[in-house]
Amino acid sequence: MIIKTIDSKQDEMREFSSLLKEKINANQRFQIERELKAIRTGALGEEDAAYYIDFYFGGSKNWAVIHDLRIEYEGQVAQIDHILLNRMFDIYVIESKNYSYKITITPEGEFKVYSGSRHYGVPSPIEQNKRHIHLLERFLKAKGILPKRMGIPISPRVKSFILISPKSIISRPPEKKYDTSVVIKADTLRTKIDDEAEKISPAAALGLIGKISSSSTLEKVAQRLVRYHRPHKIDWRGRFGLPAENPSDYQREPFQNNRGLGIEDSSKYFCFQCKKDISEKVAKFCFQNRPKFGGKAYCFDYQKSF
Repeated sequence: MIIKTIDSKQDEMREFSSLLKEKINANQRFQIERELKAIRTGALGEEDAAYYIDFYFGGSKNWAVIHDLRIEYEGQVAQIDHILLNRMFDIYVIESKNYSYKITITPEGEFKVYSGSRHYGVPSPIEQNKRHIHLLERFLKAKGILPKRMGIPISPRVKSFILISPKSIISRPPEKKYDTSVVIKADTLRTKIDDEAEKISPAAALGLIGKISSSSTLEKVAQRLVRYHRPHKIDWRGRFGLPAENPSDYQREPFQNNRGLGIEDSSKYFCFQCKKDISEKVAKFCFQNRPKFGGKAYCFDYQKSF
């Protein structure tokens, strides 16, 4: 069952396209275009991975699927691409990467991506996912999200996978030098999980039976976790060194259905998300709290999501 889908990146991409139309210098243009390309590439990687995850697990009552979960805990943040939970509360934390060409992993654990005519280094997704898991385990325990058996919280088995595009070529070091078994092609995820299940010993399997929960419990736990999702709003204008927007930029144009009739809508401010009218006081509150709301105005309902 799919509990949460991928957050849309359309608003960010539209904002970048709008910024590129402003009076900007060559360096700002380069930064904006680079960030826009990175977001588009990352979105494609997440969507490809989500397709395979949803195909095999999205329709099953034995699995809960969470895409694009961002949690905050004790000043730290984990932006997790995908989470799979089953009824025994095996938790698969999945990082998806859209490496379009060849990815090389060195014996020292360094990642190099081949693009065009050269290799360049990229942060290790294995280490990145380790940090995600470390924070997630602490978060689950602190919030008491997992169910209990005889008053004791279930201890989950948390596993890591790095999903790479099926079109990529992976060059690996010998396993004795550096274990890269968690790095797999996205289309092999189901096979990999099935293989792991077959390796469980009979004695271990008996222990796992006692942890099995109902589908409804699994769904409730996954929904409880998703309620802690905190989407991140970035002040892109500030990051690119552009001046803050003028609140008058949010003045409403004549209402769509009244255009041509010379009739204007009564309010000059509206919520960036749902487009409902908001008062000038509410709009200015959002503009004055730019770091929180990203320079955009939101109604009270959407302010609660920040």
